Order: sequence, then C-alpha cells, then structure tokens
Amino acid sequence: MEIVVEQAQGRVPVTVMQLHGELDASNYLDVIARAKELYAAGTRHLLLDLDGLSFISSAGLMALHSIALIMKGEKPPDPEHGWSAFHAVERDLEGGKATNCKILNPQPAVSRSLEVTGFKTFLEVHTDLETALASF
Repeated sequence: MEIVVEQAQGRVPVTVMQLHGELDASNYLDVIARAKELYAAGTRHLLLDLDGLSFISSAGLMALHSIALIMKGEKPPDPEHGWSAFHAVERDLEGGKATNCKILNPQPAVSRSLEVTGFKTFLEVHTDLETALASF
C-alpha cells in the first residue's frame, strides 16, 4: 500500500489522500493512522482518491468508515472490538452522507464493494477532481 498526500484548493482547503495497491487487513491500520496524523495537522476536508486502489476488503471498508469519523472530529470504533465495530458502521450508514470526507475515482471492483455494502449512501463518490473539490 502506497499513500500519497497532496493539498488542493476548492472553496476550502482539501487534502487529497491517494491510495495505491490493495486496502486490506495487512494495512488498514496504517491508513487510519495516516488520517489521524492529517487531522492532527489541521486537515478538515479529505478527498480519498481511490483510482490506484485495486481491491478493498472488509477491513478496508472499516478504514474508510474510521477516516470519515476522524474528519468529523469523532473517535472511530476500536477495530479490535470486532463485531461491535461493524455494527457502528451499520448505524452510520443509515445516518446520511459524510460531508468532510469524500471519494474520488474508485476502480470498478472497489466501486462495486462500496455499492454492495451501502458505503455509497455514506460517502459521496465523484469521478471528476474539480467537481469533487467544489463539493466541499
């Protein structure tokens, strides 16, 4: 997993986190940790560019959920708590879209995973960088 972070400007400053490779149990905690670092450094609007992400597992979905909560200033569920962490995801999926964290360019397999699991009802998905930046 490679993580590249860039800054962009929409109506507000937006941090773009590009994920390359596969997001799974072997690296999802690293991705969450990077989001926590960005938040601590002042990031409040995060665009997750998934163009280079070829696969996402359930652990990867947990990372996306955690990152959205971090960008809202909330504490994500502890992934070590297993099913209770997944139930927290279910509750948030029913609560409407996240506004401080959005997705750009998910690959078809990743897009299907987001669709099937309901994440597209929780995280706004864009296919164009300019539109995505303007949406913040």
